[in-house]
Amino acid sequence: MYQFNWVKKILFLLSVAIAFAANAEYPDRPIKLVVPYAPGGSSDIVGRQVAQFLSKALGQPVVVENIGGGGGSIGVQRVAAASPDGYTLLLGANSELLINKLLRPELPYDAATDFTALGSIGTGSIVIVGKPGLQATTLGDVLKLATKNGGLNYGTSGLGTIQHLVGEMIKLKTSAPLTHIPYRGAGVLASDVAGGQVDLGIATLASVKQLIDAGKVRAYAVSADKKSEFASTIPALSETPRLADLTLETWYGVFAPAKLPTSIAATLQQKLQAIVQEPELAKNLEGQAISISRKPAKDLPEFLRNENQKYRAIITDAKISIQ
Repeated sequence: MYQFNWVKKILFLLSVAIAFAANAEYPDRPIKLVVPYAPGGSSDIVGRQVAQFLSKALGQPVVVENIGGGGGSIGVQRVAAASPDGYTLLLGANSELLINKLLRPELPYDAATDFTALGSIGTGSIVIVGKPGLQATTLGDVLKLATKNGGLNYGTSGLGTIQHLVGEMIKLKTSAPLTHIPYRGAGVLASDVAGGQVDLGIATLASVKQLIDAGKVRAYAVSADKKSEFASTIPALSETPRLADLTLETWYGVFAPAKLPTSIAATLQQKLQAIVQEPELAKNLEGQAISISRKPAKDLPEFLRNENQKYRAIITDAKISIQ
């Protein structure tokens, strides 16, 4: 009888613990925000800013975990496979969420079905720059020069990146003879454009802004439908004939695994919507030339579908392959 009472007591305590856990208010412990790249890059900087502000909003630590490799795909896979409990989140961008999957269909995740979109954070401009002495004043002049000279080359930070897609999109729309040279990072590319080793560079505005401001490279256009708030003298791509209404930018958002409970998703969406209203967050992201995006979470699934269709068309038409 004594042993039986102890069993009943243990079962009772277990049931209380389970009930308490089920009804505990989210969040009741630290949250992990996966950044799918090594420390130091734009994604890492954005992720750490989001973690700082989200931690304050939720009242729990939000800890950045850098999981690099596979062009961001390893970190994305890790979050897709995580428990949908709100304690593992992803700071995701278009390259690893959408473009990687289009170029490598074997990747075991799909942005449309394996994630819950929680909030948009910001967008970063991509800029087309030219080496010193290039005989072209505008992007239109660059395209004419490419045709006249039998071609120009352009460098990006890698094969299959959003910057590569910008170059191929321009090539498709204008038939200009442009040859892609993939680099292993924006830093080396920027140095080679400034040194005249490559004709053109397509890079994030943040990675080449100092060179532009110093007059060491010439900026021809940002790949957007309007000028960047951080470089108002650089024309938008849409100002060049044949390239109107073409926009390709780097964007950042926060995602959770699919099947996230509705109540937890609502909490995170509300908090993320609040932090992008913070003037201090906008100020802190200025150094990366990232503009705050206040797109509501309910609009993100359609936005992702439209972006995916855009990238798919460019990759298919340009026959881009990373094999």
